[in-house]
Amino acid sequence: MSFTRRRNFGRFAHDKNKSKIAVDTVIPVVHMHTIMSKELDMSAAENCVCFNLRWVTRAVTQFYDSEMRRHGIRPTQGTILLALNGRESWSMAELSDWLGLDRTTLVRNLRPLQRDGFVQVSGGGRGNRVELAITAKGRKQIEKLTPAWKSAQSAAVKTLGKKRWSAVLSDLETAALALNK
Repeated sequence: MSFTRRRNFGRFAHDKNKSKIAVDTVIPVVHMHTIMSKELDMSAAENCVCFNLRWVTRAVTQFYDSEMRRHGIRPTQGTILLALNGRESWSMAELSDWLGLDRTTLVRNLRPLQRDGFVQVSGGGRGNRVELAITAKGRKQIEKLTPAWKSAQSAAVKTLGKKRWSAVLSDLETAALALNK
């Protein structure tokens, strides 16, 4: 990245002889230079797939979090509520698999939702199936949360454009399925 100053002679003043003279104003201009070789050096740390995906994921999560925080729900919890809202009930194992979360992460994200009365957990115990369901209060929370989520979603998709986001989403799914064997 380099910084230069560009002269702008677009403004004029008049001297005492009523002649038009250009006024030299300086406008700061930022030039961003990116060097992109045609072939990526895949051994370079900055091209690491894992690093870059985690970096982007953190940035996107922070962006969604800033939109949804005023509703007391984190993006990860919002995803759980939306999933629970999509079906009558889920087992802990089914939801964990569907979301691609290990069970301890799912339990950690469910605790505040259960505490706040958005999710009902039943069953459990030694070897028993744990059932999860969204409550009426959880459905109302989704209604409150939806405009903030839609705002974040719209802004995020707008950065790439719908066609490009659709292609990225398809590519990510292909990679996840291929690597998760």
